[in-house]
Amino acid sequence: MHRRILTAAATSLALLLAAGSAAAADSAALPLKSTGDMVVDGVHQRVFISDPTAGQVVVTDYAGAVVGTVGSLPGVHGLELSPDSGTLYAAVRDADAVVAIDTADATESRRYPTGTGAGPAYVALAGGKLWFSYGSSGEGNIGSLDPGATDPDVTLGQDTRRTFYDAPILDASKGAPGTLVAGAPGQSPLELAVYDVSSGAASRTAYAFDPGETGGGNLQDLAVTPDGQDVVTASGAPYYQAVYKVTDLSANGRYVTNTYPNAVDIAPNGTIAAGTYSWYDPDVHVFKPGVPTPLRQYDFPNSDTLAPAGLAWAPDASRLFALSENDSAAYSLRAFDAATNTE
Repeated sequence: MHRRILTAAATSLALLLAAGSAAAADSAALPLKSTGDMVVDGVHQRVFISDPTAGQVVVTDYAGAVVGTVGSLPGVHGLELSPDSGTLYAAVRDADAVVAIDTADATESRRYPTGTGAGPAYVALAGGKLWFSYGSSGEGNIGSLDPGATDPDVTLGQDTRRTFYDAPILDASKGAPGTLVAGAPGQSPLELAVYDVSSGAASRTAYAFDPGETGGGNLQDLAVTPDGQDVVTASGAPYYQAVYKVTDLSANGRYVTNTYPNAVDIAPNGTIAAGTYSWYDPDVHVFKPGVPTPLRQYDFPNSDTLAPAGLAWAPDASRLFALSENDSAAYSLRAFDAATNTE
């Protein structure tokens, strides 16, 4: 993670390289030391960005202007928004807690201790519970809690097969409400698992080590499709965002990008946003569902590159947000309007 704070504000343009017309997107400088995760709240039109190094969640409007900061969150990383957009859940590793943040006023509303040393890293809502991953050095596992209960019933060790070495990346989809997908971050080859969590306990239903036999790895991000049928991964290699069936994790297609995939997010209408760490090539690639070649591509100016897991759609797909970083460790939020347009 980077250690320097952005001290100057700036506005710049991002160039669009696409079949058809050209367009530009404004960007706004952000007061970040690092980035962990990003989610978009369409009800309040806010963007929430975790900063593990500074121990904060920064809140901006859709234009990138900072409207709030939630502090005292050391090592905060994974974020998850409640279905009604009223609460943001944040995994706060160094506080051994999951923190609930009121999205209306950007204040902490509740803290759920996960146990000494549990250190949650990623969070996802599925099967009526909030699931979190935790652990490292051979102790990676998955826990759960009930965020709406007086007694949240925090349960550790839900992955009884102890699938992962470190805390896995988690995601779920409304299209498969009782299913949780997990992937080992930064590991080679890629390792994925799927769990049935509809009963309140996690039962592993699919597992793959090097799925698709690509030899790829260094997983940076993953996203489950809105229908719950597939999971799309962004790994440093191979140079495409691979697609796997949730039922058995068999290969089910790809979205071809370029070197070092590091982000993926999927709009509710199924449009894929795929990101890459690319100095001299496009950084953001937009795909129609099931079409392996991009509808359009965005190339950041100057020395900016895409931050890992640095893509998030607005819930109505009207905007695609991207986090970029330059060679001076200065971060910016870029908003691309009409990224799904075909003209």
